[in-house]
Amino acid sequence: MKRKLQFATAVIAIFALQQGNAQLSGANAFMIGDYVEVGISEHGYEGAVLDDAIPTHYRGATGKLGFVANPAADGWVEYNGDFYLPGSPENGFGLTYTVDGVTYNRGNNATGIAEISGSITDFSESADSVMVKWVGVTPDSLELTVVYELQKDQHFYTTTMSLDNIGSESFTDVYYYRNLDPDINQDILWGFSTTNTIESQAGMADDSVRVIASQDSGWEAIMTFHAYGENWRGFTGGFSNRDGSLMWNGGGGLNTTEGYSMMSDQAIGIAYKIESLPPGRAGAVVFSNATAFKHGVTFSEGGGETESISENTIAFDIYPNPTQDDFVNITIADSYTYQILDLKGSVVLSGFGNGNGTIDLSSLDKGVYLLNLTQNSSTATERIVLK
Repeated sequence: MKRKLQFATAVIAIFALQQGNAQLSGANAFMIGDYVEVGISEHGYEGAVLDDAIPTHYRGATGKLGFVANPAADGWVEYNGDFYLPGSPENGFGLTYTVDGVTYNRGNNATGIAEISGSITDFSESADSVMVKWVGVTPDSLELTVVYELQKDQHFYTTTMSLDNIGSESFTDVYYYRNLDPDINQDILWGFSTTNTIESQAGMADDSVRVIASQDSGWEAIMTFHAYGENWRGFTGGFSNRDGSLMWNGGGGLNTTEGYSMMSDQAIGIAYKIESLPPGRAGAVVFSNATAFKHGVTFSEGGGETESISENTIAFDIYPNPTQDDFVNITIADSYTYQILDLKGSVVLSGFGNGNGTIDLSSLDKGVYLLNLTQNSSTATERIVLK
């Protein structure tokens, strides 16, 4: 299924603040869906103090819900997270910018950093979705608005940011960043490492960004940062990353190379760059990304002031991915056809199958490829990284 997120609408819409709603808890808010549960802190990031009146599938030791997911859709038997098990959870967002010749790094993070003063200002829930709006301002009058939206029947949620210069001086080299140490499934075997992969990087084959953390201890866990646009970059490495310029440009132990993959206990994230931001709300910049917990979710350009987030309707899995072998396994029911394209868009392999099987990749060079899968009248796309 596919929907388009109208950025301007998402940011300026007025949502009724329902103090009596069961998903509001003091200064925090919760987005509870069928397969994804997210806690939004009073400081704007994912990490809300638990409330006994709001049932969740949180597991861990910090007493906060970051986000949990049930991609298997099996009634929360095999589910992933909470991503907050470390004693010092590394999760949050921040801004790097220059004003009056001085460069600042301001961030809000679950480790206790709260340098952008703000609060949850709006909350809305319907039968199908939940939306939370947080607004904060730096000491230098740079206003950040963050709107979270969860469609309850989906395996992802979207985050839309707006940056406004409400002061009198121009900002230059402005970076928004999102930094996270995934720690997926660590309470199954208490292991902190994930396989962190930059599957797609803006400025390469297209302007999509996909940074994935995965682990298969007990069962497969996966989370992906999705973004689209030439101003976005994905990165992996480090831990307490606080410099948006390094996250966007690489350096300082951070890697931004498309196709890079490593198993480690390190952070992943995305960063957005704005060259300059003059005074006045007319110059506000709005951008969006998605956080997904299932294979087959894509984020792409939709045209105009929209981008599209969609979830494949074909139930399948490809593994191992990334792969160092000459093949990948496919788990799927019934017959299908496939094409594998290189990043120039040329078909380098094609074939068909019926049920679970193996796709031979021995004729391909190392790199990143697109798998286009067709079954009946449905299509799906998955990136394959051949190491």
